[in-house]
Amino acid sequence: MGAIDDTLAVVRAYHSAWTTKNFQDAVRLLAPDLQVEVPINHYPTTESFAQALAGFGGLVTRVELLSELADSGQAMLLYDVHAERLGGLDTVVFGSGDLSQAHSDHEAVELDQVTRGIAILVGFLSVN
Repeated sequence: MGAIDDTLAVVRAYHSAWTTKNFQDAVRLLAPDLQVEVPINHYPTTESFAQALAGFGGLVTRVELLSELADSGQAMLLYDVHAERLGGLDTVVFGSGDLSQAHSDHEAVELDQVTRGIAILVGFLSVN
């Protein structure tokens, strides 16, 4: 196997472990010095991320794999996640833009997409 295949195998194994709620196996695949910074949280240690993974992963009801990307020792899986309840609240994920650019350095949203999104959200809220 080449470097891309090896990397993709690890990423696939991690994805398989956490999506089947085998969080201990998923955490064993993480780097010991892992630090994760995402738009709404920061996990400075592998242990803090492991706690968040188990908490969030426990709420997940379905995961649909959309794409796999790999190159030179890097790999990424793009997937759609469905969760029953977050923080005790029913949830809806809604947003404009290209999902492949979400939360990246190249994230951009066209103004007409934002305007349409606002109109849809206002319509939804006024009905419910």
